[in-house]
Amino acid sequence: METALNEITLVLFTTLAPSGALAYGIMALPLIFQGGAERLDPAVRQRLDQMLCLPLFVAMVGLVASATHLGSPANALYVVTGFGRSPLSNEVVCGAVFLGAAGLFWLTSFSEGPVRLPLRRGVAAVISVLGLVFVGTISLAYSSEAIISWNTPFAPVSTWLNALSGGPLLAVLGMRLARFRTPSHRMGWACLGVAAAAFVCSVVLYGVWCSALPEFANAVASADELAPWFGIFVGVFAVMGAGALGLCWKSVIWDGAAPVWMPVVAAALMLCGIFLMRFQFYAIHLTAGLGV
Repeated sequence: METALNEITLVLFTTLAPSGALAYGIMALPLIFQGGAERLDPAVRQRLDQMLCLPLFVAMVGLVASATHLGSPANALYVVTGFGRSPLSNEVVCGAVFLGAAGLFWLTSFSEGPVRLPLRRGVAAVISVLGLVFVGTISLAYSSEAIISWNTPFAPVSTWLNALSGGPLLAVLGMRLARFRTPSHRMGWACLGVAAAAFVCSVVLYGVWCSALPEFANAVASADELAPWFGIFVGVFAVMGAGALGLCWKSVIWDGAAPVWMPVVAAALMLCGIFLMRFQFYAIHLTAGLGV
């Protein structure tokens, strides 16, 4: 638990950044595929454009929190020089590129000049791909042979499942704030379906991971000794995620615009559940040598 508390900013980063990046891509889909003036009302398009600040802000908070591990701003130069050979450098550089591009794109949504829809659709698609690359680098940053409890497929898969659980609910909130709706709530149902499937897979994965913790051991301790409450946290995560999905479902089927508090609480519950499991992830930090 001491290790997890010391890495609390990284817990926050790996909770918020993947979900924020994925939510950005989901919210950009209508701009990319319904960007034509004949399909997407200009006022709705502008509101969606501007509301991209929500997932952008969430991902940015996560990345800024992780910057505390640099010690000094000058160390950022060393991070950049390690791009391509260091998983940590790949993670930080890809995050900075994604957030920088997304931020500039968001600022242009306030332009009063003529809107070049084909260009904006193309740029939105590129930024969405950058977001997926960013999530990919986060998922691979913790696969290290030196840390036997992390050097397992559980680590990268859990990162993607967390993003697919929290990102769609965050996107539902953003689309609600932008007052964007699709016929028969198709977009909302799609987000809910993806989040529900990813959440169920997450609960199963964490359950299997919990049962496998005794197998990760060195001469000093085993992973299950470092995180004795891992199984309890999985249960709490299951309850919080189920509540989040229930609220999201209620907001999707609402006749008209659902009360804002529903998608807000739904996204917050899911992100809090993910935060708890990321906390446990850092708690099971166990090296292959004589230490934890």
